Amino acid sequence: MRILTAAVVLAAVAATGTAASAQHRLNDSQFIAAARCRGLLQGADTASIDAVIKANKSGRVGVVLDRAATERKAAERKARKATGAGGKAEVARLAADACAGLNG
Repeated sequence: MRILTAAVVLAAVAATGTAASAQHRLNDSQFIAAARCRGLLQGADTASIDAVIKANKSGRVGVVLDRAATERKAAERKARKATGAGGKAEVARLAADACAGLNG
């Protein structure tokens, strides 16, 4: 199960890197989704999603930055508290969904 979880998370990170190179600017909802994606990907290589967030952070309204921080912290908490195969699989599914939204 851990191999499957790791594969899903790595695929999500790879998809995020593709989205970063294809897009110039994320809209507010995509920026918040990127922050959530970052929170869910604890322990994974997050360099690509960090680059997307950093590149899109400037010029954001404070409310959006606050909401993104809140979403990231909630996602980190969820990932940290996930236990067992079912919990880890749910976090992997949520990460795949949150990161895939950046591709669209």
